[in-house]
Formats: sequence, structure tokens, C-alpha cells
Amino acid sequence: MGVTGFGMAGRMLRERLLDGLTNVYYLRTLQWGALTRVWPRSFSVWQEDADADGGYKLIWTGARLPSNPEVEDIYDITNGDKKERKSGGMLDQFGDFVQGMMRL
Repeated sequence: MGVTGFGMAGRMLRERLLDGLTNVYYLRTLQWGALTRVWPRSFSVWQEDADADGGYKLIWTGARLPSNPEVEDIYDITNGDKKERKSGGMLDQFGDFVQGMMRL
């Protein structure tokens, strides 16, 4: 084996120390809203809404952090831009991947 350098040592340190920790707060801002979590509650997706109390309305909650495409799908389904899929099989996910690559 060769020299692995500081990169490998840093990844191993992160795996041993940080990966076992639970994120207590999570906030990701989006163009149309935000993705949040305050532990021990679930992750939640909020959409800007001037009529709602506080300026945001809750559109989704879940136990795990959704991926970027899942967040966009949640927004699209809520606003009628996309129909909710009943089955999320491997071929459906591959099709989503190919469509995403074609948009680039």
C-alpha cells in the first residue's frame, strides 16, 4: 500500500467520531421554502405562503432526511406539478436518474 495522506485519516476520524452523533438541528433553505428538523421530532418540509401563520405552511413530515430529488418531488406533488407514484421500484428510480441526467 502507499501513503494515504491526511484525507484518509480525516475520513476515518469522521467515521469514528461524528457519524455516530445525531444532528439535533437541521435547516436547509430552498428557493420556495425550507427543510428542517429539531430533534427528536421528524424532518419537515415547509413552503413559503404569505397567507399562512408565520409565512410558511407544512407540506411534509418524515422520519428520515429526504434526498434532493425527493424534496423536489414533495414540492411538485403538493403543487400539482407531478402525480404521486404508487410504486418506487428500482426501474422507476433508474428512470428518474436518467431524466435528471438528460436535464443537465
